[in-house]
Amino acid sequence: MKQRQTQSVMVILPNFNAGGAERVAINYINHLFHQNMKVYVVIFEDNGAFKSLLPDEINVICLGTVRTSQSFGSLALIIYKLKPDVVFTTHSRTALLVGIVRLFTFRFVHIARMQSMPSLERASKSYGRIRRYMYAFGFKQADRVIAQTEAMRLDAIRVFGLQAYRVRVLPNLVDVRSIELSLLGQMSPFDHSKINAVAAGRLCRAKGFDVLIKAIPKVINSLPNFRLHILGGDGGDIKILTNLIDSLGMQGYVKILGHITNPYIYFANCSLFILSSRREGFPNVLLENYTLNTPIVATQCVPVVDELIKNGVNGYTVPTDDVNKMVLAILKCSEIKRDGIKNSAYMPGDIVSLIHETISIE
Repeated sequence: MKQRQTQSVMVILPNFNAGGAERVAINYINHLFHQNMKVYVVIFEDNGAFKSLLPDEINVICLGTVRTSQSFGSLALIIYKLKPDVVFTTHSRTALLVGIVRLFTFRFVHIARMQSMPSLERASKSYGRIRRYMYAFGFKQADRVIAQTEAMRLDAIRVFGLQAYRVRVLPNLVDVRSIELSLLGQMSPFDHSKINAVAAGRLCRAKGFDVLIKAIPKVINSLPNFRLHILGGDGGDIKILTNLIDSLGMQGYVKILGHITNPYIYFANCSLFILSSRREGFPNVLLENYTLNTPIVATQCVPVVDELIKNGVNGYTVPTDDVNKMVLAILKCSEIKRDGIKNSAYMPGDIVSLIHETISIE
């Protein structure tokens, strides 16, 4: 494909729900837009809070199909009509769909971002063997596959059988500009006579909020003024978690605040951030709090945690599913002061350079 002055990029998402893959996609879309690329956003279902984070000038096309499996015909027609130079996907199922569509349309460049480590998805039984083969097919059809870390790159090559040269490491993009703008003129949401901890993510088992909540009674025994604020939309576990809070008598100490449009006010003003996940791909909230020099407690749910968190310096790491070690880490991390943390600058991947390079080669 011949490279042009301004490339057109089509980003395909199931919806605008407040998930990690969606947040990364929004950051990439905004970055590409500010780099004067023509950006189309195609979604299957027009819902989710993240839509408000896009510039008004972005062309959003809703297929109205809801399910990925129902979207083949509509997506093929849109791609054929708009003829983007690059199609960018951030989910395994959309990568598979685009891989099939490309067999029946013109040749375009497909860059597929992986949302998680395949071995962790296999271990957690997120999907079965047949679907794993199908996802592997989708990624094999892509011109470039984005892994967020070197460990994920090697994992993808091994589990999905991908060719090594096709898989590139591109750390998630943190939209520092948007974070800074979101904090201008904002008041802290906290009572600073308390030790305010924040956790964030969809309310589902993968995020490990049940383990975190079980740790709070023991934390309160040592720190009676400790409070936990959980930000995130319901991923199916809201009743389970609220019942757990009630059964432990933690109603006054743990608050589930739901989806928060501007979580950065909480990240920038909390005493510590807690990542309690059982598994992650490349947790955006970890990067965002790292960028804000927030003291962090994080489970070793993905290798990048140990790369960013230095015990006793900017936080503490703990094994997954370990309530007692979570308690100890929270107590220690509560003593770390934000103004004493000077994290090194986080260097995100350059999606624009990868697009230019891939178009030139393909």
